[in-house]
Amino acid sequence: MAWMILLNLARKPEFFQASPGTVTGLCWYAANGEPVPAECDLALTVVGDLGMLGPHAIVFLPVSPSSTPNGPGHIRAVHGESVYIIAVSRQSLDLARQQQLYDEGADDVHVLDGRQAMFACLARAKRHFQRLHGVEAVRRDLRERLDVLQAALDHLPTPIYLKDLDGHYLACNTAFASLLSRPREDVIGHRLHELAPSETAEKHETSDAHLLQIGGVMCYETDVCLHDDDERYVMLHKALVTDENGKPCGIAGVMIDITERKRLEARLMNAAERDPLTDAYNRRKFFEIANDAIADAIAHGETLCVAAIDVDHFKSINDEFGHAEGDITLCSIVDILRSHETEGMIVARAGGEEFFVFFFGTAAARAEEILQAMRTEISHYCQIRTAAGGLAGTISVGMAVFDPAAENIDRALRRADAALYHAKRNGRNRLSRAK
Repeated sequence: MAWMILLNLARKPEFFQASPGTVTGLCWYAANGEPVPAECDLALTVVGDLGMLGPHAIVFLPVSPSSTPNGPGHIRAVHGESVYIIAVSRQSLDLARQQQLYDEGADDVHVLDGRQAMFACLARAKRHFQRLHGVEAVRRDLRERLDVLQAALDHLPTPIYLKDLDGHYLACNTAFASLLSRPREDVIGHRLHELAPSETAEKHETSDAHLLQIGGVMCYETDVCLHDDDERYVMLHKALVTDENGKPCGIAGVMIDITERKRLEARLMNAAERDPLTDAYNRRKFFEIANDAIADAIAHGETLCVAAIDVDHFKSINDEFGHAEGDITLCSIVDILRSHETEGMIVARAGGEEFFVFFFGTAAARAEEILQAMRTEISHYCQIRTAAGGLAGTISVGMAVFDPAAENIDRALRRADAALYHAKRNGRNRLSRAK
């Protein structure tokens, strides 16, 4: 019967897959030179070196009633669970010694007392390898399924990841690893704090903590700065992963890169709010900001100020030097106007060569001082002498202080405009205050 079992095992090559130069099947480990007992009537391959043992070998290990240095633990330390160890003794072993052998790693203990006991050992070994083969088949099938799933995820351009509850990455696709500029193996097992700037990591881990509290799914837009020179914007979808009992076990996330969309939105917003030539606010944005500030000023009983500015003899610049030079002059003037911008002050292009300036909050009290500083600097840097001998490129300014609870901004602008033309009539390159 023992030979029948051995024959059946030999018909299953998956039990005895080994590397070249190694031994599988039934082996007698004779580290101390102990010969194969006559009672052990099997075709055993004698092995004296652990390196010769291949995976799935059935190893008969001679033992004595007392402990020896080359016990089961010696073999198990080298080959792990890949071999089946039968401790063989010529003498009976007490229960304590048998337990010791099992504790050291023996799978079975056999006392040489006939074929029936040997048959039982081989039957147990056969069942062990059948179970092992089944487990390995299931593991291979799962591995193949996981490989297919990983390949599918790697073909998607969208970064995808899975974390455990402590924030360690359990899985990710190639797109996510590329986002972090690291190979996948350097991502798995690590937290975002180890892979990205601390500010980015803290923001996302705070979000993870909130998701753990509320459960379900979160979806939001956020910036992701993974490198000093590369700020991206993403639409982040993430969900709390639970087991079959509803217990949280991780967080899955999908990141959709919306950087180009956000940049386009910013360009569209800029186009809607700013003058395309000078980049100053346009009239629509000027009145939008002014109306918000006016409502706040009325609530707090504050006084505001508005100014109208016109470039002196601007037509002469266009006629004599061309419109390109006129555009350069306008841009230079706006650069100086905006260089004086402070909190509570905005500059807008009203149209042509005319500009509006609005002062609110603490800036309103300093409006005249700021406007004079603007005018002086523009006179110094933007003044152009025309062929007719006149000066162009300076600015004339009209300003009007008003109480928003008693006067609307349109009327205040008309008073500022009247003061502007008073400045022009009186020699230009000056500021006139409305009455």
